[in-house]
Amino acid sequence: MTQAPRIPVLVIGGYLGAGKTTLINNVLSSATQRIAVVVNDFGSVNIDASLIKEKHNDTIELTNGCICCAVGESLADVLFSILDRTELPEVVVIEASGVANPAAVAAFAHIEGFHHLGNVVLVDATQALETSKDPLVGRTFALQVQAAHLLAITKSDEATDSVISEVRSIVSSLAPSTPLVLTTSATLSSLMMNLAPHADSAVAETHTEFSTTTLSHVSAQDEQQLFAFLQNFPSSVVRAKGIVELANGNRRLVQKVGSTISISQTELPTTGLVLISLK
Repeated sequence: MTQAPRIPVLVIGGYLGAGKTTLINNVLSSATQRIAVVVNDFGSVNIDASLIKEKHNDTIELTNGCICCAVGESLADVLFSILDRTELPEVVVIEASGVANPAAVAAFAHIEGFHHLGNVVLVDATQALETSKDPLVGRTFALQVQAAHLLAITKSDEATDSVISEVRSIVSSLAPSTPLVLTTSATLSSLMMNLAPHADSAVAETHTEFSTTTLSHVSAQDEQQLFAFLQNFPSSVVRAKGIVELANGNRRLVQKVGSTISISQTELPTTGLVLISLK
């Protein structure tokens, strides 16, 4: 009896705000293969409504044959549910959380029925210098870079040439033999689908302790007050993201990574703020 081929698994890693969600969106919208994307939650992936065929429980079926699954409590359970599907995907892409070591996530790709194709780790050109030197999270950043089989510097259009050069130097010192590209999400999604298989190397697994808190009822009179509120977060808060309603009823998408704060208009429903903090 011929054994069914194992499904290749790619892990997308990178520190908070590196652009993983943007890449996931591009993978789903431009797919030419049946791809199963596993994300931490649907709320962060703004899938084009015209692509959605059906949604049930923790799975969204897309019209192009792809599926998007939310991890929930168990990544292993999600992968087993994928194997139970009548029509198997040709590739599985797993989004690691922004504070996870991709090497630890990749261990699940060795479940029978799958094989690990590689880890693609994104590095934010605008935040990498600050993150890599941070005494609290610098180790997490280094472990993510060292777990990569392909490194991609993102947001290069928002950084100066000198900063990009410094980022290249830091990343290359951490992973001197790992391919490093400066690319857009569109180009990267195509590139990573053609990532060659590799022999896994042993990567030590070390965890920094993080906790997640959701502020369900956040309100502000205007953007200025909201900005001031975000600025006053303690330094232990390494990431904040969510949708907040202002006093006039307008909603704002809020993202804070380190000292960088972004506030933009949105029509999406309020979610509150999710904070990721060092314990």
